Amino acid sequence: MKDYTTLKEGCLTPAALQDVPGFCRRFGLEGIEVFMDDVKNRTEVLFAAEHEKEELVNRLTAGSVKRIHCSYWAYPTSFLTKHSFSQLEERFGGLAAVREYYGDLTGAHMYARWCQEYELATALGAQSYTFHLIDYAPIDGMWDFTISKADIRQAMISMLQHFLNELLDRGLIGPDSPQIELENAGWGLEHGMQTAEDYAMLYRQIYDPFHKVKLGWDINHLLHALGADAGSGAARFYLPDSEITPEMALLQAEYGRDPERFAVKWLEHNILHPDLAGKVGSIHLSDCGLKDTQYFTNGIFTGEYYQNISALKTWEEREEYGVGIVLSKYDNHLVLGTGALKPEYVKAMIGALAVHSPECVILHELKNSTDLEQDLRRQLDCIA
Repeated sequence: MKDYTTLKEGCLTPAALQDVPGFCRRFGLEGIEVFMDDVKNRTEVLFAAEHEKEELVNRLTAGSVKRIHCSYWAYPTSFLTKHSFSQLEERFGGLAAVREYYGDLTGAHMYARWCQEYELATALGAQSYTFHLIDYAPIDGMWDFTISKADIRQAMISMLQHFLNELLDRGLIGPDSPQIELENAGWGLEHGMQTAEDYAMLYRQIYDPFHKVKLGWDINHLLHALGADAGSGAARFYLPDSEITPEMALLQAEYGRDPERFAVKWLEHNILHPDLAGKVGSIHLSDCGLKDTQYFTNGIFTGEYYQNISALKTWEEREEYGVGIVLSKYDNHLVLGTGALKPEYVKAMIGALAVHSPECVILHELKNSTDLEQDLRRQLDCIA
């Protein structure tokens, strides 16, 4: 499998990009993935003329950028479907803030921006365009979910189809354009497309004539709410019963005595699901520790964490607290072998995935690392 890695936020200066080709050579990487809002603010037009697009292509090519990540997440279902739109306005702090984030109140700007990003990816010869459509509130852990998961999933399928239709209408997608990877939502923290069964349902509904829609399985996201009971040590999902599917309940019952084995079987169930053979475009490789407490219920912090965030007076303080807990306890993207997973298991899974979906690549997602070179070397050594 070919290896890529994410480039951390704030590392897109010309000087930093000059160092990336050497970095990739040292680690045997094919290239890097960048978040498009870091390239240019999401509320702006990405390029207004052909020469501006060429300048972007040259800049990103010089920085070994081979994968790009779409520029939006955060409540696209409430924004576009208008479900609980007044609640969205409340959470953003007013209608003006909603408009400021999305560029307008119709979704036209967001789809146009996505189309430009895909056009840029094609001109760049990018391997993939990562499309991460999830539903969660601006302050992690402060607001609960009020739209059903079934409605959220269906809205996301409709949004993906809308995007594909826009690309088809504009003549921007064809046999040689990049694949579109759907990154799975994280358990407990986000709602959206999460399980193999969700994606099998998606494939039954979408019109994708060039077969460009693939999956980007983020291991860290799959492990978000998985852990061992602090008292009994039994393996479990730290989720409300309403979020535990029949397949999850069966795994929990069968492997409850062995949390590490439970984690392995949960990953295998999704990543190697037979209904998705040939559909996995990438595996986002990082680890996540087994939980011993339920941090979120229906998207909102529990217990002391909710009390702490509620006691803070400003939006900025609450955001800092919420994001801090998420990145340190939940969405931490640990180096492989320092969390729930043994390296030998991951090596075996990668081997199986190479047969299951031969075109799959590895994306080393160590975006929270303070020493990326050291951590990437440790992770590469784990799967060598």
